[in-house]
Amino acid sequence: MKKFFLLLMAAATFNANAALISIKTDKDTYNVGETITATVSASELSSNGVQTYFFGYDISVFFDSLFVSFNPTTVMDLGAIGVPLFGPLNDSSANSASLSSVTFGPVEFFQAGKTEVDIFSFVLVALSSGTVDLSFSEAKLSDNFGFDLSLGSPQGTSFTIAQVPAPGTFALSLLALGGMVFARKRAKQ
Repeated sequence: MKKFFLLLMAAATFNANAALISIKTDKDTYNVGETITATVSASELSSNGVQTYFFGYDISVFFDSLFVSFNPTTVMDLGAIGVPLFGPLNDSSANSASLSSVTFGPVEFFQAGKTEVDIFSFVLVALSSGTVDLSFSEAKLSDNFGFDLSLGSPQGTSFTIAQVPAPGTFALSLLALGGMVFARKRAKQ
């Protein structure tokens, strides 16, 4: 009976769906000095009526610290697996946002019926103009037995940071000259 129960549990939790880990930002273009909110999510969790559940994750997002600054305390777990048994462990650095966590509890409440689940988010600050790529150095989801799930290639993203345009010197000179003329006319009256 014990073997039958274990076999039944394995069959109920096993499926061949290939989940996909991706990252998205709140905008495509930012100005220097603006904050960028990035969200890591797992999608394609349901296929042909079969739900894929994950009970743990180990994800690291890499970026160029010449273009953006990062404070590791901005990494926020979004409750994809409920209250974790272990973690979330924040192993972030100046050029990498990393989070890992594991639970053995029921995750169905947090993932059931969803084709996409947000895992964690973090905040960057735009430092200089250019194109910034957010790519994965590690992207793993695990099942309730601790084995890695079958994943498609993780999908990073990119965004542009534009230099804030400075007002033209000529326009400022004309504005100052106009102000002086106006002040002189008022003084004569």
